Amino acid sequence: MKRFILTLVLIAAIAAPVFAAAPPKTAAGKVTAIEGTKVTIAIEGDKPEWVKKNGFVKFKSGTGKIVEVSASDIKPATFVATYKKASDMKVGDAVTFEKGLSVAGC
Repeated sequence: MKRFILTLVLIAAIAAPVFAAAPPKTAAGKVTAIEGTKVTIAIEGDKPEWVKKNGFVKFKSGTGKIVEVSASDIKPATFVATYKKASDMKVGDAVTFEKGLSVAGC
């Protein structure tokens, strides 16, 4: 029994830093432009590393695909995403977004 408890404690001690070190997947920004189904977002703070061309982004009411990302030396960083519900957004709106999952195969 002691060996079992010791094993559990050891596993928890090893796994805790792995889960605690995960970078946040949620970010905030402001809508700067809307053109049809494309929405341009200016990111507040540092650009998350998962924001890259052909990646997916999840907004409050759906998922979009990132089609363009500003150069890394431009502040604030911006990205353009295709989003079916872009017409629901307004220029100047504050938005939160997170890393989205691919919708392939659905």
